[in-house]
Amino acid sequence: MVANDENSEAEVSLTERLELLASKRRRTVLELLAASGTAVHSLESLATAVTQAEQGADADAQPARRVRLCLHHVHLPKLDAAGLVAYDPGCHVVEYTGSGAVEQLLETVE
Repeated sequence: MVANDENSEAEVSLTERLELLASKRRRTVLELLAASGTAVHSLESLATAVTQAEQGADADAQPARRVRLCLHHVHLPKLDAAGLVAYDPGCHVVEYTGSGAVEQLLETVE
């Protein structure tokens, strides 16, 4: 997995950061990852946490499956390309690499 470094953070422009944060689901993913205190997560556990954050504790398995697919095909690849997470689609493992600039924008947006 990729480690966070100053160069990857500098390469993400303000416009790109704002585009990443335009999606409520991506904001939720980043908030959950930043708050978790754990760097590595399975796609399954992340999808469950996102579903619960979006729908509450009574969320069932079907929405979690749709969230997992959406994370796998849309959101995690975008976050990976920006260097905010390292996503291994073969192993379904997400590593939060973080970004101080994005976390500051998250606080501003919320």
